[in-house]
Amino acid sequence: MSIKVLYCGDTQVNMTTHAKGIDTWTFTYYSDSAKFLRDTLDEAEDIEYTHIPNEKVIAECPSTLEELNKYDVVILSDCGYNNVVLQPGNVQPFRIPMGPNRPKAIYEYVQQGGGLIMVGGWLSYSGMQGKGMYSGTLIEELLPVKCMPRGADDRIEVTEGYMFKIEDPEHPIVQGIDWNQHYTLLGYNKTYLREDAHLIASYDGDPQIAVRQVGEGRSLAYLTDITPHWAGDFQKHPDYKRLLCNLIRWTAGKL
Repeated sequence: MSIKVLYCGDTQVNMTTHAKGIDTWTFTYYSDSAKFLRDTLDEAEDIEYTHIPNEKVIAECPSTLEELNKYDVVILSDCGYNNVVLQPGNVQPFRIPMGPNRPKAIYEYVQQGGGLIMVGGWLSYSGMQGKGMYSGTLIEELLPVKCMPRGADDRIEVTEGYMFKIEDPEHPIVQGIDWNQHYTLLGYNKTYLREDAHLIASYDGDPQIAVRQVGEGRSLAYLTDITPHWAGDFQKHPDYKRLLCNLIRWTAGKL
């Protein structure tokens, strides 16, 4: 049977203001960074996925254990906590109560055998200016890493570039990957490894890939991004797509 994945995030609307002397105008465009992972999963014969872009997560992301149990793995990628915790009732006229407790449902889903992956980004973990907001939440309790405190900016920009230090080359996630092939990463979210987590890759003493058994389920933290800019040129690595699929396969208990 195929691994069923719920993939949330990696889209945004960009608005820029242009000024030419006293004349100004605003330009708006849509950015779909999720295309690379979607294309990767389209090529994987053993993985099926549903993608919910950031602007639809509040309204469309499953909010109950029953709905979540349709999937083997949930991926949150550059998808801030507000999108996960809020419900469509958070607009006037307000709905009281707003809706189910989605973070609690995700917590129970993983404890009972589901898989959770959080991918790095400016709105993952603590995030840019603390706006990721996962610190102190039930989602954070599931992860193999602890976030920086609420309000802290956890972004580490490595402008000179870096590569993973593979801490456990025998782990099935990284086995078969040509780590001698050069690639360049440009940044990540700073976190702290939990005592009961397993570190697979690091950089400068900080976790880059970490995994954890949580109840009957599994969680995985991938601390850099899967798309630029932090992903640098890693997308061109001949084994990059294999690595991304391995992250999912392990979290689903299939690797």
